[in-house]
Amino acid sequence: MDRSTHLNHNSEGSGAYRGHPVNQRMTDSEQTDEYSCENNSPSTSNPQNQPTHADGYTKIPPNESRWSKLQRIAKEEEENLRRWKEENRPGPIQLTPERLGGAVSLAEVRQRQQDESRLSKLRKKLRNEEMDKKKRQAEEEENEKMKAMQREKADKLEMMKKQDEEQRQNLYQHDKQRKREEFLQRIERSSTTVSMAAGNSIPASSWAKCHEHREARREEENADLLKKKEEQRRKAEILEEQQKQQEEDRKRRTGADHRRLNMAFLDRLEASSSSRVPKPVNQTTESSNVCLDDDKPQDSALSTVPNPSQVHTDSAEEDGES
Repeated sequence: MDRSTHLNHNSEGSGAYRGHPVNQRMTDSEQTDEYSCENNSPSTSNPQNQPTHADGYTKIPPNESRWSKLQRIAKEEEENLRRWKEENRPGPIQLTPERLGGAVSLAEVRQRQQDESRLSKLRKKLRNEEMDKKKRQAEEEENEKMKAMQREKADKLEMMKKQDEEQRQNLYQHDKQRKREEFLQRIERSSTTVSMAAGNSIPASSWAKCHEHREARREEENADLLKKKEEQRRKAEILEEQQKQQEEDRKRRTGADHRRLNMAFLDRLEASSSSRVPKPVNQTTESSNVCLDDDKPQDSALSTVPNPSQVHTDSAEEDGES
């Protein structure tokens, strides 16, 4: 039995209750012997060995025979363990004497430690760089492998597409030839005129008729395209004329609005000036050309707005004529 069994037996001897794990580790024959001893022992008839019930608990007294048996087994195991240790005790160690340390001075040792510390940092940095380099190389190799696989797949797919296209063309080649012949025969039946040379008596072939038909269709399409271009050009010219006319009308309306606003402003200015002067002064043509510096620029030829005095004179003359 091992050391754990010996300890379990000792714990069982200190206070044995039924159902302890020691019973589970014992063999079936030992448990059977114990139960037979318990049943055959005269102590079972003793009322002191009977379990007692109190306050919801059941107290089972220890079995003396079982206790003595466990103690005996524990002593035997302890004796066996002691004997095994005595037999397997290691012998004395015989080492040759040698001198340890003292060959290098303390300053030299510390200098070596400092150098080793600096070099260890450099070695660590170089080792990390080497690891990163290997990692990048592994990633690049993996990427190259993936690219090669994808390229191979693309090549296979392209080859399969080409093979499918060739098979499809070979499959429908006869049908295509038959359709072409029917188309050419239909063109030959539909064409009523054949463009040939005057002295040429050889009939036109189907290819020549097809070529002539295509040329005629192309000429018709070109003529239609020229007509459409001419029509678009006329529409653009008409639209441009309309835009110019609208711009001129807008300018005329704007000029009329400006003249109307200027006349209204001059009328208000004349009314305000007449309300300030008690007796209006009859101005002649010579005096009408004279103006103040703050009301009119010196060059009267450059001014497009008429003088208020001129407007007043003109209105007075119109009243006299009426």
